[in-house]
Amino acid sequence: MRLGHVFGCAGFAIFWTALCSSPSQAQTVESNHDDNPGTEAKPAVRKNGWASTISYGLQFEGSITANPADPSDHLNFGQELADRANRPLFNQALATVARPVSEGRDVDVGFNLQGLFGTDARYTPTIGVLDGSLKGRYQFVFTQANIVLHTPILTQGGIDFRIGLAPGAMGYEGIDPATRPFFTLSYITNFMVPFQTAGIISTIHATPKLDIYAGIDAGNEVLPGKSDNNHRAAGYFGIGLNHLAHDRLTILAMARFGPENALHSLPNADHEMRYWNDITATYKLSDRTTFVAEANYIEDKGLKAHAFAIAGYASHQINNTLTANLRAEVMRDSNGAFVVGFKTDTAFTQAITGTGDPNSYVSAPPTTYGELTAGVAWKPAQLNRRRLTMTVRPELRYETSLNGTRPFDTLTSRDQILASMDLIIGL
Repeated sequence: MRLGHVFGCAGFAIFWTALCSSPSQAQTVESNHDDNPGTEAKPAVRKNGWASTISYGLQFEGSITANPADPSDHLNFGQELADRANRPLFNQALATVARPVSEGRDVDVGFNLQGLFGTDARYTPTIGVLDGSLKGRYQFVFTQANIVLHTPILTQGGIDFRIGLAPGAMGYEGIDPATRPFFTLSYITNFMVPFQTAGIISTIHATPKLDIYAGIDAGNEVLPGKSDNNHRAAGYFGIGLNHLAHDRLTILAMARFGPENALHSLPNADHEMRYWNDITATYKLSDRTTFVAEANYIEDKGLKAHAFAIAGYASHQINNTLTANLRAEVMRDSNGAFVVGFKTDTAFTQAITGTGDPNSYVSAPPTTYGELTAGVAWKPAQLNRRRLTMTVRPELRYETSLNGTRPFDTLTSRDQILASMDLIIGL
């Protein structure tokens, strides 16, 4: 791919996203598939100039997931980032340069630039960006390359725009492991929300308690233009309710719509819509205890398939170094079309482009999945000093077919047990 094409598409994406900056769970649209650092409105220190608020970050994550069944294909079915059974993974080296925009009556410009190298990049590509690196177990991708613009127009809070490449703007869990309670992802995050989008998303701060989101992009994990797997755009619309219940409750409801399938695999893909719907409510019971509920419904006209899921989270900070987390989830894949196992390191990317080998995927019959995950996040005080941060997260996950099918262990087992641990180091 020519360098000019990369910069041309990036420039178009940056212009496009300024119309639609992604919100965070409370104030700006927070992605599933990610955390969107730099988009949340924060007062910027102007005393030393614009550049004084630029931040830099470097983070590493490694993991291992033990599967007692030891599947013959070495695949933890239903998992993406934790897909390899009984094998250590270097999940990511995540480098970030960002500047947040400030609130207020002045126009302000920020940005997010973030690159990821590791095994997680296999599931977070953007077709059209560094396509030559999307091969092998370890890949490199850009997860963010966007401009954030704050404009004090129309409302007292103004409108923020994010233009460019960014994590998908819906869902509770993010690709950055430091922003989510567990190493393994929920079924909702794995299969029912977008990972990366290139476009524009706007956040209208209508009132202190109401944000309105609207956006347009090329589709999930593709650039606009020749890299798009079909010829149609996709869009977002949603609302965020903030500072409810004495500032304890926030609600984010997002809808997404547009064709997502590849023309190579579905000739009529341009006209076959996919509808994504997600609502997340976060309730802070106290400074130490938080509850989260998430519900999702997805329908794909081209695949003639739909799925729905609900998930609940509980998190309690035991002390300054230890936090206990619990997640329970039920997901119904009514047609067996969404929950897929990817046998090879390039199968996910090939699924986006529609050029994959059918033998590189594992799918199950229509199944109702149940999963329960318990874990802790330990941040040893003696190692969390100055710029160094370290988090160790052991977890135990049990998942089962609630309708009697056998989706796990190469389609031979009704149940799957995963014992995982990851290590996150930030500099």
